[in-house]
Amino acid sequence: MERAKRNKGNFRSGFSLVELLVAMAITGVVMAAVFKIYTTQQDSYVLQEQVAEMQQNGRTAKYVMTREIRMVGYDPTGLAGAGFISAGGNIIHFTMDITGEDGVITVPGDDITYSLSADKELLRNDGANNQPVVENVEAVGFAYAFDADDDGSIDTSAGGNILWAIDSDLTDTDNRLNKYLDTNDDGIISIDDDAAGANLASLVPLDRIRAVRMWILARTGREDRDFADTITYVVANQRVNANDGNRHHLLTTTVKCRNMAL
Repeated sequence: MERAKRNKGNFRSGFSLVELLVAMAITGVVMAAVFKIYTTQQDSYVLQEQVAEMQQNGRTAKYVMTREIRMVGYDPTGLAGAGFISAGGNIIHFTMDITGEDGVITVPGDDITYSLSADKELLRNDGANNQPVVENVEAVGFAYAFDADDDGSIDTSAGGNILWAIDSDLTDTDNRLNKYLDTNDDGIISIDDDAAGANLASLVPLDRIRAVRMWILARTGREDRDFADTITYVVANQRVNANDGNRHHLLTTTVKCRNMAL
């Protein structure tokens, strides 16, 4: 009889089905919360890495192009005819006699073009082939300050602002600046300006360019599902509406072409 009582007591000390279900439910809630915290932290870490990489790509592109654009027209012998070949809003092509300094434009080496590929890579062409500089660049743009009368002063508007201009039609053969971008003459190329630009009083030869304004719109390599970029970015004569989940970082700088006024 005593043994039967002990067995009955042991049976009663176990968990009921309801208790097991409650315990499983609580465990599930806790595990879901832990998983949510983990994924949130992981997403935040990945985003930080993406943003850091985006900013680094922009700085790298800026550094590489600035260094070479500053040397446009370098021609120590005066025989190479170095200078700007084309001056578009999203492409720049120039030469400099840095290979041998012998009065000859050496290819590859002295003939440089920067442009953007369809895959959003910034490309550098050395006269022989395209070489990717950085990836994940949404847009790149250029505008050019000039001294049309070669009097030693950058040309300005009626309001005293620099006439940042481009050659808006690279399919023609005149190779001259024809449009200025600060159409409302407030000193800033912004969304308030006409993207098509305004006609210069007269066409400007590319050898009168004295400085380059440069825009680089970098982007993250992966979209954020919880983010939507609806900003309209002004990149020279371009208006860029990404309308996606990528984050963007716009860098601008002005480079003086120190060899073009010689």
